[in-house]
Amino acid sequence: MQLFKYTFTLLICLHALLAIGAPRYHPDAARLYDVGLRALTHGEQKKARAALEKAVELDGALADAHYVLGLLYKGAEEFHAAADAFQRATIVDENYIDAHYELGDVLLVYLADPTQAVQALQKAVRMDADHARARTQLGVAYFRENLMDAAITELQYALKLDPTSRATYYTLGAAYLQKEAWQSAINTFKTLIEIDPFHVKAHFSLGTAYRRIGEIATAQKSLQRFEMLAIEEEQLTHLKRFVQQNADDPEAWYRLGRIQLRRQLWNDATRSLERYVALAPQETRGYEALGYVHFQQQNYQQAKIMYEKVIAHKPNVATYRNSLAGVYLMLKAYTEAIAQYQTAIRLKPSEPRFYLNLSKAYELAGEHAEAAKIYQEYERLTSKSK
Repeated sequence: MQLFKYTFTLLICLHALLAIGAPRYHPDAARLYDVGLRALTHGEQKKARAALEKAVELDGALADAHYVLGLLYKGAEEFHAAADAFQRATIVDENYIDAHYELGDVLLVYLADPTQAVQALQKAVRMDADHARARTQLGVAYFRENLMDAAITELQYALKLDPTSRATYYTLGAAYLQKEAWQSAINTFKTLIEIDPFHVKAHFSLGTAYRRIGEIATAQKSLQRFEMLAIEEEQLTHLKRFVQQNADDPEAWYRLGRIQLRRQLWNDATRSLERYVALAPQETRGYEALGYVHFQQQNYQQAKIMYEKVIAHKPNVATYRNSLAGVYLMLKAYTEAIAQYQTAIRLKPSEPRFYLNLSKAYELAGEHAEAAKIYQEYERLTSKSK
């Protein structure tokens, strides 16, 4: 997975590299450099690596070749080699911002050397004050060096540049905890959880901050949420490994898909649940879960197909009719939606939300008098339940 990530990064870089070109003093080195880049565009990483390594042997002044080699080594998890390649790129071209950043990232994240990482990342931000990733990693490096004030300054700046960075929010919150700035920590972790409701460590840290200011009940809620998410993460890890070795176990695929669904990992959930329905086509729960996933992704035609399969197996379940009606509503098929809501009400006449949904469908269909009539029935049922 990591190799794919860095392959993707390489391909992004290649367009610029091919357009700009690299310093070319040795003709064979220049040719090999081009061979390496073109091999990468075709996914031939071994060929690219061999060509680029030969190129820098012939001409050590090819800064771009060193840089691309560094990305290749990083993707292959050869971190010392990556650091060396990025270092060589910065020696050849001291203004190579991305090389300084990548050197700092490798030193910090993979080689656990925050002191050296600080030096590389400081150079990157001096050359580009708005390099959000460098600012974040510099803040993390300061944090690991126990320089909390410097960390907070960098991370606050990084968030101005990229207000969606989960890593930046988390480290900033952790720095506030170290400074015992409890309310600032709480505000930071709450913002992070708004962005990522499933950030396990953020819930734990938020609970810790609330406990330190004496809000025990609120702290307990956050810590309970942390425990639940931590258990789910363990289950996810276990199930992913299990299905790799037991690919024909339908129950494992279903359980994996349900957790991914709860985590709003829609693409992963789709793959897992599609595998499940292929293995257990007679089970309606797979179609129902897939219908929900497709609905959340606004794939309404696919959601319709899934809910129709559910109803074909279990035509007398009111909630399935209600779900299919909701899909028809999004497809602006109001007549079909009304028919499904009416069936849901016939199957379960005591459920108020079916009447509310039917009222909305009539309203959208332009049948205002009927919408008002059904809404009155909804109000009658809800007043009885109070």
